[in-house]
Amino acid sequence: MSGSVDRELSIHGRQWEALHGGYFSDAAASIPLIEKVEEFLRRARPQAVVDLGGGTGFLLSQLARRDAAKGLRLINLDCSESQLAEAKEKGLGCLRASIDDFRRKDLAADGESVFFIMRSALHYFGQSGLSAVLRHVRRQARTGEAFVHQSASFESQGEADCINELYRLMRTGKWYPTVDALRRSLASALWRLEDVLAAPALPLESQELARRYGLARSDIVRIRDEIARRFGEIEGVFELSPHGFLARLRYWIYSCVAVSGQDTGAA
Repeated sequence: MSGSVDRELSIHGRQWEALHGGYFSDAAASIPLIEKVEEFLRRARPQAVVDLGGGTGFLLSQLARRDAAKGLRLINLDCSESQLAEAKEKGLGCLRASIDDFRRKDLAADGESVFFIMRSALHYFGQSGLSAVLRHVRRQARTGEAFVHQSASFESQGEADCINELYRLMRTGKWYPTVDALRRSLASALWRLEDVLAAPALPLESQELARRYGLARSDIVRIRDEIARRFGEIEGVFELSPHGFLARLRYWIYSCVAVSGQDTGAA
């Protein structure tokens, strides 16, 4: 994960919330995830809500306005100092750590219950790291605790292949599964999936991707032409534009509960 994060440090901090049309600071775009989190909070009252890879703390700051979050400790976990600096300004508790190596003991006391949330972070771990990070989060949870995450994934293998090739050509280690593949990975990691709901897609203009990943105009043209040659245009996933292309990440909200089998809460 560190390589993908390090490459994006220049857009962390205050610039992050303006990225991709302000998607990650758009209250309307966050509503489906916030409402699903609220639903779980009404069912069980944890002592702490932890946003894994929470960035600038936007999601938790939105949750803090809801009655269901009153009295709860809201903890923003991220590996970027500049992201955490923004979260601290919002009055959130912060922990500098990576999603794949944090420890429960750094978040909560022995008798406390924890609710894990996450938005748009699993793809940072690549194809080879997906199962391992899901197992790690499960080991930090106790049986019956919830994990609700909004993750980019695709309904068809062709859509996933197209976007994964796009990210490979942009020289990132990011990777996106199909919805069915992510279902299987969650089950293998001992997360019981209660439901999957669609969330607003993230539009990705090629010019902004060039800025994010340090790509030249010639890179964008080459990538556009290669994707078009191999996959053609896929409506709602990859479309040509006058100056490059428009891609979209399709988001789904996965509501999970930890089941027995790896209930160490520490390892």
